[in-house]
Amino acid sequence: MRKILATTALLVVATGAAHATADGPDFWQVWNVAPGDTLNYRVGPAVNYPKLGAIPHNAGKISVTVCVPTTTREQWFSLSEAMQAKLIAMSAWCLIEYQGEQRGWVNRRYLTEDDE
Repeated sequence: MRKILATTALLVVATGAAHATADGPDFWQVWNVAPGDTLNYRVGPAVNYPKLGAIPHNAGKISVTVCVPTTTREQWFSLSEAMQAKLIAMSAWCLIEYQGEQRGWVNRRYLTEDDE
């Protein structure tokens, strides 16, 4: 069971890198943001960075450049269980592009694969 959880956690932590592979999503869309609300994008990967602007709650065709933190499979399994737990608890942030412009960093929990 621990191996299944660790593998799942690895996928969560490394999701941002998946877009660059043939089996990852080409685009992402805003997810879990209420209608009428927006997804803030920031200068850096945390809420304490200044807000640059916002993306509509129903935006799609978002490109993800990278998400942090991220590890390779080999790096993940070389970490202690305590460090793996710390990474799982961390909030992942993704550097995104929207409508052809570099926008900034958004929290990964508000992105999902774009079906279009």
